[in-house]
Amino acid sequence: MSRNSTPYDLSARDPRQRITPPRSLFHRGVIAGLAFLGPVFGVLYIIVLPDGPWLAVVITQIVAILVAVGAIIAYFRIGIWFSPDAPIVSERGFFGRTVHFAKADAKYMLLAEVYTSDGLESRPTLAVMGADDRRLLRMRGQYWSPEHFDQVAAAFSVPTTRIPGTVSTGEVREDYPASLYFFERHPTAFIAVAIGATAATAAILMVALTYLRSLGA
Repeated sequence: MSRNSTPYDLSARDPRQRITPPRSLFHRGVIAGLAFLGPVFGVLYIIVLPDGPWLAVVITQIVAILVAVGAIIAYFRIGIWFSPDAPIVSERGFFGRTVHFAKADAKYMLLAEVYTSDGLESRPTLAVMGADDRRLLRMRGQYWSPEHFDQVAAAFSVPTTRIPGTVSTGEVREDYPASLYFFERHPTAFIAVAIGATAATAAILMVALTYLRSLGA
């Protein structure tokens, strides 16, 4: 749907209600980022100072800061726009992808309490499903508050399917695979990609450290 064909342009003029992830999630992300970048650059500066190629480390740190600023901007652009009277629901994710869909396309909502990956806690999840079990909207308790779930659910006049009890992602995958994201439907492939990305990052860091040491020799 073209943004020019609807008044719902995700701007401050958009008449719909907008919900955004809690600030506490942002604060946890900042703390995790500082906990990772602080020691990494601390070690790099110890290696290159006082006579090594410290300028290269400074440039690398500037790039890392710019990436972090971009991530912060992306975080504050996340949102779901809706209202009980508006026929269109819009969602913008972390990577900027924007999806619009008509509430009339929704056929039912799926609600479940799902265990986290460590199995120690559980979080609610909500999926708005369309024709042919096409997922229109997905909300997870890691990123949205219970009030957000209630507000979005109240905006739809469709039947609700509630999975009884607390279930694992695997159980949801067996009965409602279309409600999950790709990486949840194919966890093995996701783990392989994560391991590959981690190995590639480690290799790049090792090459960079070797290069910096050679410059300082």
